[in-house]
Amino acid sequence: MPREITSLQHPIVKYLVKLRKSRDFRREHNGALIAGKKLVSELGRDFPLKTLLIEMGAKALPVSSAETFHVTPEILKKITGLEAPEPYAAEIELPSKTNLKGKKFLLALDGVSDPGNLGTLIRSALALGWEGVFLTSGSADPYSDKALRAAKGATFHLPLVEGSSQELAELIEQEKLAVLLADMDGKNVETEKVSPPLLLVMGSESHGVKFKPSKATTLAIPMPGKTESLNVAIAGSILMYLLRARTP
Repeated sequence: MPREITSLQHPIVKYLVKLRKSRDFRREHNGALIAGKKLVSELGRDFPLKTLLIEMGAKALPVSSAETFHVTPEILKKITGLEAPEPYAAEIELPSKTNLKGKKFLLALDGVSDPGNLGTLIRSALALGWEGVFLTSGSADPYSDKALRAAKGATFHLPLVEGSSQELAELIEQEKLAVLLADMDGKNVETEKVSPPLLLVMGSESHGVKFKPSKATTLAIPMPGKTESLNVAIAGSILMYLLRARTP
C-alpha cells in the first residue's frame, strides 16, 4: 500500500529536490526526476521507476514502482519546482551507457547550453529518424527537469553519449562519418549533396559551432525572409528533416 508524505522536510522530499537541481547528484544516484501524467505513464511502462509520487485523491497510474507515496500538492510544487504541477511525479533510472557505433544519422550538440533547446533537438532527432546524439562538454544536462520536459520522453528512447571534443573526433574517424556543421554562411542544405553515415553538428546560439574538424561541410538553411537567424532547436529540426529526407 502507498505510504503518505505530508511534511516538506521529509527526507524523500529533500532527496528529490536535490535530484532535480543537481547534475552531479543525478549521476551519483543514477536517477532523474520526471513530472506529469503523460511522461510518468509513458516512461513508467517501459523503464524502471524508483519512486512514484501521486497527489492525494488522484487516480493510480498503470505503472509499477519500487516505492509509491501519496503526497500533498505543496510537496509536488516543491519537488517539481512548478507552480501548478500535475498530480504525478517520479524518479526514473538513467539509461544504461551506450555507444553510437554503426549509426548512419547522428546529431552532435556542441555546447548547446539551453536545456529547452537541447530537449527539443533530442525530441526532433527521434521523431525524424536520427539514430543517436553526442553531447560535448558545455551542453546542458539531458536529464535535467527542463530538458526532459522539452524532450517529451525521447531522451530514454534514443542513444545518448556525453564526451569531449576529442572523443567526438575519434568517433568520426572510427565510423568514417561525413561531418556537417550548421553555419549561417554555409552552403545551401537544399542543393549540397551528402550521404550517410553522417554527423550533423549544432552549436550554441551565442557562439555557434566550436568543434570544427578540418574535413567538414558547412550547411545553412536558405531564408528569403527578413529574419536573420533561427532558434537552434528550430534550425536543427529543419536541417535534420531535410537531410534525412534526401538520403537513403
